[in-house]
Formats: sequence, C-alpha cells, structure tokens
Amino acid sequence: MVYKNVNGQPRERCMIAAYSLAEDFGAKQADIARVMDCSQSTVSSWIKEARYKRSISELTAEIEDAHEYVQQLTYDLDLKDVN
Repeated sequence: MVYKNVNGQPRERCMIAAYSLAEDFGAKQADIARVMDCSQSTVSSWIKEARYKRSISELTAEIEDAHEYVQQLTYDLDLKDVN
C-alpha cells in the first residue's frame, strides 16, 4: 500500500513539502504536522530524509564535476580507467 495523506498526496510529495515548509519558510514541525494531519515525529523523519537525499544529490553533482580531474589523476598515476 502506498502512503497518501488525508489530502491524497503521496509520501514523497508530503516529505518534500514538509522539508520546504521547515527550511524555506521557517514553519515549526508541530504546525506542519497539524496541517498535514500527521505526527510531529513523522514530519521530523521526513525532514531528515529530505536533508539526506539533498546531501546525496549534492555529493553526486560534486563527483560528476570532478570526473575530468579524477580521470587526469588516474593517467598521472598510471591507473587503468575503471569506467
């Protein structure tokens, strides 16, 4: 069964909405929970998960940006290209 809140929104959308309300608008977790009709601990978990996903995304972008440099270093070290 896929999670949907009382307004019919899927879990991922609720998670991003909770994250944005807290991070971008400064809303309190208890207030977010009230308007989304869930517990404050659920909102807290969603915000933590969204932060984690954002960190992964940022790290992935940094790795992609550094790929050319890493490739050059492998040649400088006489390492085989593993890709």
